[in-house]
Amino acid sequence: MSSYHKKVLGGLILLLLLGAVVTYLIVNRASNQINEDTVALFSNPEGEVPYTDLLGNPVSLEQYLGRTLVVATWASWSPFSTADLNTLSELSGEFSDEEVVFMAINRKESKEQATRFLQTLPDITGVVMVLDPRDAFYLTVGGYAMPEVVVYNKKGEVVEHFRGVANKTDIKTVIERANIDK
Repeated sequence: MSSYHKKVLGGLILLLLLGAVVTYLIVNRASNQINEDTVALFSNPEGEVPYTDLLGNPVSLEQYLGRTLVVATWASWSPFSTADLNTLSELSGEFSDEEVVFMAINRKESKEQATRFLQTLPDITGVVMVLDPRDAFYLTVGGYAMPEVVVYNKKGEVVEHFRGVANKTDIKTVIERANIDK
């Protein structure tokens, strides 16, 4: 192989490596951004966060960037909410070492009413409890059953939307798939 051919080959290899690095940086940056539709879902037009935890602290999706997020709606008046909250709590124990967040969003009830209901249940651990006084989440995801469970991947994209009581095995399968699909 002549010196000229070696230089051309070396230049092509260098261009390929440079292209690979640039592609990696673009893909990596894009994978760390939350889906815009999901961001809009978790904040209102004025930029305020419409959700709080039971202590009154604001809750937003941005806090969970880069993690799989499992969100269930619940209300004290729904007989199926107890089962879903228990399922989320059980799953949180199974995924405790992974980047999975379990969140339960209360539908339009007061903090006092939600807290009273939760005190009647066995310990619900590993689940971020959220209040939604405007019922924004349920309305935005097109809720029509109770409860609703929505699973988001690490990019904030909806992977699955369960309507009604969600099966623990089905949720687990979706979480595992979402963690693979990074």
